[in-house]
Amino acid sequence: MVFSSLAFSGNTCPAARPAAPLQEDRTMSHHVLLAGTSASLAGRLAAHRLAAPDRPSLLLLLAARSRPTAPGPDTATLRTFVLDSAPGTAPDDPGDRLRVLRLDPDALAGALAAETADEVWCVTPGLDPDPVRAACADSAVAGALLAALPALRTARYVHVGPSGAEGKDRAAPPRPYRELERATVESCLAHGAAWRVLRTPPVIDAAAPLLGECPAGPHHLLGALCSVRSEITDRVPDWFQHHPLRVAGLGGRGLPLLPAGRAAEWLWDAAGPPGLPDGFATLPQPVPTPLEELLPRAGAVYGIDLRPVTGRDGFTAAERLLDLRLDLVRSAAVRFGGSAADGAAEALSVAAQWELFGAVRENQDRAATQTPPQGPTRTVEVAGAPLTLFEVGTARTADQAPLVLINALGQGHGFLDRLARQLAAHRRVVSWQVRGTDPDLPPWDIDHQLDDLRAVLGLTGADRFHLVGWCTGAKIATAYQRRRPGDVASLVFLNATFKQDGLWGGMDTPYERNLEAVCRALARRPEKAERMVGLLAPGSAGGGEKTGPGQDAGVLGVLSQALAEEVRRPFLAPEKLLRYARQLVDLWTLDTAQQAPAVEVPVLFVGSEFDAISSPARARAAARCFPDARYAELAGAGHYAPHDRSAPVAELITEFVRAPERITREVAHPEIRWGVEAPGQEHNPAREAAS
Repeated sequence: MVFSSLAFSGNTCPAARPAAPLQEDRTMSHHVLLAGTSASLAGRLAAHRLAAPDRPSLLLLLAARSRPTAPGPDTATLRTFVLDSAPGTAPDDPGDRLRVLRLDPDALAGALAAETADEVWCVTPGLDPDPVRAACADSAVAGALLAALPALRTARYVHVGPSGAEGKDRAAPPRPYRELERATVESCLAHGAAWRVLRTPPVIDAAAPLLGECPAGPHHLLGALCSVRSEITDRVPDWFQHHPLRVAGLGGRGLPLLPAGRAAEWLWDAAGPPGLPDGFATLPQPVPTPLEELLPRAGAVYGIDLRPVTGRDGFTAAERLLDLRLDLVRSAAVRFGGSAADGAAEALSVAAQWELFGAVRENQDRAATQTPPQGPTRTVEVAGAPLTLFEVGTARTADQAPLVLINALGQGHGFLDRLARQLAAHRRVVSWQVRGTDPDLPPWDIDHQLDDLRAVLGLTGADRFHLVGWCTGAKIATAYQRRRPGDVASLVFLNATFKQDGLWGGMDTPYERNLEAVCRALARRPEKAERMVGLLAPGSAGGGEKTGPGQDAGVLGVLSQALAEEVRRPFLAPEKLLRYARQLVDLWTLDTAQQAPAVEVPVLFVGSEFDAISSPARARAAARCFPDARYAELAGAGHYAPHDRSAPVAELITEFVRAPERITREVAHPEIRWGVEAPGQEHNPAREAAS
């Protein structure tokens, strides 16, 4: 589509000043600063700007708030992407004319202090999957650029933001972005800079998975299919060969499919040459493709037989999980019935859809292999015996507190390995092999576990830490915080068990009741260990597919094949089982309920809908005892969520330690329920917004 087909509204701003051409000659060397939160659009626009006849020097600043599962490209990858996106068949390498920096949105203001720029582009199209977090990051970037305009000595400013969603005025962007547009115009008028404000619908980009991005609409659909398929085939590899998935609530809606390359060309044309009147331009959405056509096509790309239905009655746990993840698709979809915008492009052809969806899936698979490898292990001597440390990732800044993962008693590192590697994109992550079940050690009680934790923390060289306890590790983390409160910046409890003598006994899961009976029997009659070996090793993610009245986890309750040996570790030999039982009986004497009210640091609980090993009801009760706690429940997850759902768990942890006061607003996915209320009463802002 050409420039003349764009929808303009030059009179949108009543204070718009007369057009003023740039004082600089286009034939002279230009200094261009292009900053944004989208590598996809910012990189493509940088390629167009570098190829312009004036051959400018360009500084590309990617200031994206990256997620643990999508840390975004490094500077070398981003530079290569810019070069590969250049228009023409054989573009020249810009060499020193292109500089690339990658930084956090909050660090942008400092990076601008030493720069000048004749021309500034602000590319903030709201591409984060969570709209609140997207607006926060985009506002930080736009605000820093506008504040720096006088020092930058900028003559021309181009702002790129999102267009509106479905509604009477499709051109109007969401409210936070209207504020950014207003601030842009006012700042440019105040400083005498020419300005253009451009609006773009969401794009689809085959490179998005490699760039750490998930734009609204089609990428939410493809991301939902990819994640559900991965979780199920991790348990039962051939499951989709025998089972379809039903989907509901998508009739009468469609998704516009706008390739990112085409959007960048339109934006470049809309920005126009110097001297173009100040004003607004909105890229019309392409004609939407009906979701009832897209779903079977996209499903086939992922090997999933998707069957649209009119209602959700009888949905399995897997279908309910997919349904939750498709909420974001519903909120981005366009209802049919209105007329297409003037100049709207035709819908993407069927052949182009197959090619694009296939390329996205290929890059999703590539991106999945780019998590940091398992870090090195080292063995040190603590308390006269060897202790194995696991480390991965590096600190972003010298004063960044490490994440310290505290495993469940008696368990191996395999349960936490995926989570550690996801978290390592943002922080240094440390863990160790918990001790006490091997026969070559003396009895290892709570004090020994706390001493091991202190030794591990001392070996990191850091002063403060974020403690992340899984299962029984939550009680160890709490006890350490009370012993040395100055060491701990925050606490995170994953599928925590707060079982203790004399309290919350009626909240036991069936597995906990059976485990307690065996452990106390062994405490009285150790000789029974020989007969009890193997009786309690959990065989599924929730201790069984039936996890409560009316609850059936189905395939989501099957144990991941990667954990088949890990779950048996404490039950392999009589001596191991006996020591494990003694550790648990000792841990149950620890009064965490009495310790919790004195914990003054922020606390995050992450529970699971289908956890039938550690009682979610007890975890909610424990959360009420901590003064500064919040509780998130993962729909469709089981006890091994740190492994099975490492992506959302890592995102929760990363955003929590970054800004605990904003976590419930900034991580508002439909599959996450916030609050300590009983099931069915939780606060789910994402699902409320979608409905």
